[in-house]
This record gives sequence, structure tokens and C-alpha cells, in this order.
Amino acid sequence: MRLSSLACLVLFVLVPAPLLADGEPSPWELPEPGSCATQGGLVSAGSGPADDAVSVPFQTGDVFSLDTLEVLKNFVPESIWEHREKFFFEGMRLEIGPCFFDYSAPAFYQEATTANAGSASLDADGGLVGYAAGQPFPMGGVALDDPTAGIKILWNAEMRYQGAGFRGKFRNTDLVGRVGRAEPFEGEMFKMLMAGRADLPDEKYIMKGARGKQFVAGGLFYKPFDAREYAWRQFRDIEHYTSVKRSDDLHAYVPNMRRVRRLSANQVEGLYMPSFSVGVVPTQQIAGASGSGASFGGGASMGSVGVPGGSVQNKRSGYEGLVIRPLLYEAKILGLHDVLTPINSASAAYPENPDRDFGPWGLSFANDRWDLRRALVIEMRTTHELGNESLQAARQILYLDLQTLHPIYVATFDKNEEMTNVGMYASRWSEDREDYPKWPDDEDRPIRILDSIGASMANLSQAGSWRRESWDNVGTPPNDRELRGLVSVNQLTKRR
Repeated sequence: MRLSSLACLVLFVLVPAPLLADGEPSPWELPEPGSCATQGGLVSAGSGPADDAVSVPFQTGDVFSLDTLEVLKNFVPESIWEHREKFFFEGMRLEIGPCFFDYSAPAFYQEATTANAGSASLDADGGLVGYAAGQPFPMGGVALDDPTAGIKILWNAEMRYQGAGFRGKFRNTDLVGRVGRAEPFEGEMFKMLMAGRADLPDEKYIMKGARGKQFVAGGLFYKPFDAREYAWRQFRDIEHYTSVKRSDDLHAYVPNMRRVRRLSANQVEGLYMPSFSVGVVPTQQIAGASGSGASFGGGASMGSVGVPGGSVQNKRSGYEGLVIRPLLYEAKILGLHDVLTPINSASAAYPENPDRDFGPWGLSFANDRWDLRRALVIEMRTTHELGNESLQAARQILYLDLQTLHPIYVATFDKNEEMTNVGMYASRWSEDREDYPKWPDDEDRPIRILDSIGASMANLSQAGSWRRESWDNVGTPPNDRELRGLVSVNQLTKRR
């Protein structure tokens, strides 16, 4: 999918009028909830007003199979449609969910945005200065003709409302080779925000004991056997807001050594997680990755460590796209596109339903409920390499849900403009879950979180793909005692 072809698509979707002067409509105006109508076509920013609204060929409650999929062609990204055999399958039942449902953040996040409006700014290198909480650059004030609009929106996406982060069990499945041989591994994963916490205005939006950290993340493997009990902690400093050279603090417990090691994290962009490969010749080396093999940013060398029966390799974490480092990119708004997406999945996956059918390629979320959403399409070009070109995409096309800035689709390209990966994200709405845990310090505080409960990525350059399932993820924090354990390196050994 070339940039030129993307910009020329006519998709019966939207682009509202650009923000040209005071009093004119905002380019980020959202459709009326429940209205299954779209506007215009996908065009580049600033190209003019859209066509009149048109009806879409479906309504909430309609069901589509593979035989009727052609009707939906204009409502998925071209990159997904081009490789649709990987994401849609015979026997699927795709149900149309609500059109433009209101998934807005709770009032306290919006209040933090209003209270801190105008405080954040960009430095000469695109770094974020003066940020406290909420949306750094309120979308209503981001103009399409602003040359920094793309980077501002990337910062808004990084600081989007996420509750306190996420936590829960996961299963990542590496689909190796053209036949897609499945190599699953299971465990638990979390990310806890320490700064920018809109739920903590009395503490200046900073969690007690943050010590200059933006977030703490970590996890633990249950399976396969040779990776069992491997655990890690990743600490990201708020210095990342302005320093592209600042690397994370990364620690891992290596079971066969029975010790915690400090790891080099100079190649990590997003969330670190080692990807354990089974059925290979032992290499006596562990390498960790936050990237996705040959396409996403990330990867951390862990040095030589004996691992009987397999190796943890530089592959992917399954959580790519959920954490963005805007300093690594230059960004441009390509336009907006009304798309269908499993933003509020109804079909359970691991761990509640470990036997869910993901189609013959193991990548399909098509047997589920898909909402009609307005997506903001951004092109990201890498400006800073993390030390290993093979682990970074030269260019990415990222689809963000316009209302929440939650990632919904992505396509990546190498320096030769060949597409290397294409994939999608699935999430789940907290308000549809009766058993959702309350905020421990205030049970009456609203939650309103879109939890990332899955992702699938087709790797086109290496004929290897992957899928993540994390159906039970939640975004409220645990009680204080459990939280102290999550953010502590010492807990890596205490549990053993």
C-alpha cells in the first residue's frame, strides 16, 4: 500500500471540513452516536470539505459471512483488504455493533485536560514539555495546517485515557512459517502508570513513590516449560518526554541462574517482553524484544544466558502500538476514515475461552462484533534508529480511533516501501462488564476504559505472524499491597 494510493482512495467515508478560521467546524467533530451514516472519502489533510453524508450498506445487528464480505470492503483499511484471507474466513459471523458509540473518557480525565490546557508544549525536537495530565494538546485546538499537528496527536495518543494502565493474563501465539505452526506461550503482563494519572489531581497527578517514572511494566511466563518463571520489570522515566537517548531500566529474573539481571534496553521502544521460541536448536542465548521482529521498534539484548531446550529471541511482545515514543518519528495526518473494527469485542478469548476459533491463519477476529468508528489516519516515519534497523519500520500507517485515540489498525513498511506487517487490535468496554474491579481508593469513581484484549499481526516479510489474547485485562489498579509488589524489582525474587 503506497502513500499515493492511500491518498487517492474513494471509500464513502469521512473527511470533515478543515479548521481554517474561528467559527468554522472542527476537523475532529464526531458523528452522532447511533447514526450509521458517513461523509465523503479518505483524503489528505487540508484538501477541502467533504461530500454530504451517505448511508452505509448495513445497520446495527446485521450479520456478514465470508460470502457477503465484499459489501464491507470500503470500511476496512486497504492494507487489511489486500490480505483479507488472513483476517476473514469461511464460517465467520461478523456482527455489526453500534455506530459511533460513545466511548469517551470519564469526566475526571476531561477535567484534567481542561485544567492543564495550554501548559504542555513541544520543544525544538518534538519533545513534550510542561505536561501534567489529560490530553497534552486538546484536539479541538489542533489545526490541520499546523506543521506539528502529527506529533501533537501522537503525544495525545500516548497520553490517551488508559485508566491506571492494564493488568491481566495473556497468551501470545507465534505463527511460524508459511504453514503457521503455532508456538503459544502464556503468562501475565501489566503496565501501571506512575505519572499523568488524571485520577489523582490532589497528588498533582503523580502516584506516590513514582520517583520520576512515567510507568512501570512487567510480566511473568507460565508456559512453555523452558520459559516458566522468567519474569521482568521495565521502568520508563519521564525523561523520555524530551530525551530520545534515554533508555528504560530493565530487570529480569532468569530461573536457571536464580538471579535478577539488569538488561540493556537501548533498543526498546514499547513494552518489553521476551518471546520464547520452542522447537528450535538451543542457542544458549536469551534476547528480549519489545518490537515485532522485522518491523516494529524495540528489542533488548540480554547477553548470553543458558536456556535449556529453547531460546528467547528478538521477536515481538504482542503489545506493539499500545506505547508510542513520538520522539522517534515525524508524523503527518493523512485523513480520516470511517471503519469497522472490533473495538468492543463480544466473543471471549484466552483465558476465558482458550479454544476460540481465529480462522485457518490464526489471525482473525472476524467472528465477533465490529463497531463503525471514525478513525484518524497518521503516517509515521522513523527519524531515530534504536540500534537495529531490522527491528524498526521505516514507515507506519497507524489508524487511531478519533474519539479515544486508541489504536485499531496498523501497517508497516521497510526502506524499500515494501509492506512488512499488517494487523489490527481488539478491545473491550469496561462498562459492559458487571465484574469489573472498582478503583480501590474510590469505588464510585467512573471507569470507562477500553481495555486492549487482543491483537493480530501478519508478518509479510518473514512469513511469520503472531496473535495476542488477553480477554480479562483490566485498567483499574490493584490494592496498595499488590501494587507495591508489581512496581518493585525485589518482588522478582521474593516470589521465589
